[in-house]
Amino acid sequence: MNKIPIAIYLQHYLAPSMTFIYRQIKSAEKKYDPLVICSDRVENLDKFPYEKLFLKRRNFIHVKKSRYYNKLFGNHTLLSTNPHISVGQSKYFSEILNKYDVKLIHAHFGPSGLEIVDLAREHKIPLLVTFHGYDASILLTIKKYIDNIKKVFNYAHLVAVSENMKRDLVKFGADEERVSVVRCGIPADRFKYVERIPLSDKFSNNELITFLQVSNFVEVKGHEYTIRAFNEFQREYSNARLILAGDGVTKASIKKLCTKLGIILKVDFPGVVDENTVIKLMNNADVFVHHSVTLKNGVKEGLPTVIMEAMATGLPCISTIHSGIPELIRDGINGFLVEERDVESYVQKMIELVSAPSNFSYEARITVESDFNLYLQNENLIEIYNSLLNS
Repeated sequence: MNKIPIAIYLQHYLAPSMTFIYRQIKSAEKKYDPLVICSDRVENLDKFPYEKLFLKRRNFIHVKKSRYYNKLFGNHTLLSTNPHISVGQSKYFSEILNKYDVKLIHAHFGPSGLEIVDLAREHKIPLLVTFHGYDASILLTIKKYIDNIKKVFNYAHLVAVSENMKRDLVKFGADEERVSVVRCGIPADRFKYVERIPLSDKFSNNELITFLQVSNFVEVKGHEYTIRAFNEFQREYSNARLILAGDGVTKASIKKLCTKLGIILKVDFPGVVDENTVIKLMNNADVFVHHSVTLKNGVKEGLPTVIMEAMATGLPCISTIHSGIPELIRDGINGFLVEERDVESYVQKMIELVSAPSNFSYEARITVESDFNLYLQNENLIEIYNSLLNS
């Protein structure tokens, strides 16, 4: 039986942090025949191999203009609020859609939806657009983007990765009946549950307690607040260390902060780590930390899958009341939450977590298996595909 051809539309295939998109594409292969179309660049094929992938870059003038505006205004420029494909790209993408008789287009991120919506309408192909983070936060503070994204709202069915994000999209004009929530999810069986020495026992016996964060070094990940909280914690319990895995623009400043506070020897920076190494780090850690913050310009996260991965292994997690995170972590039940940038409360949660017995580990695992399991969430996505194809 021939599988129905669908197109996954992206500007960029794929940043290292976009594992969740790759997992969705591979999962869709079970019932559909996905091809990937890109308008900007292709990289990391060693990590995300895919054969049926088509790239048509913008023309030279458009690329130069994009770089110029990025230099002036940062990554979230006015060009992000009204992106468009060139005549050459439109012709090439039309040929691909016709050649493979594509029946559905699934675009990831709002700007990608804006790029492809006219072509989808022209070909009378249903369009699904998933919003992930900045496209439903900072860009929704820009009037030009709000005005233009309504073109997507009016034609496409939308997917939000959290209920919080769905509410934001509806607030800015999306039809609530045409917005579904599909959480990214993780392959729970890949991140197996680990029995650990109770933290209360380690605390009582003065054994080493390891805190872990795995993320890009960017401001929204809140490394500064984790460092400041850890600094206060280790004054009370000196046999502790913190591992900050990843790389990015704020890494140098975070190292300087560690040096200034005199804790540089207690903080490890292993750099970028692959999934196998992430699993090893999680299996050997005692507490997972991820202090997401909303930036002054409105940028915030969606729902970080790395927290789901940590919880699946049974790692107790401390995070923030930020975007969709409270839909994953229930404070005092399967982890801890604090207000953004509240270092004092952050320290208190660290102390409370490691000094008191709890069943956080079991509750965390159950939450991921039942509500954030990749396979269940991808089935929800497939149901949306079926619905759009049959409407």
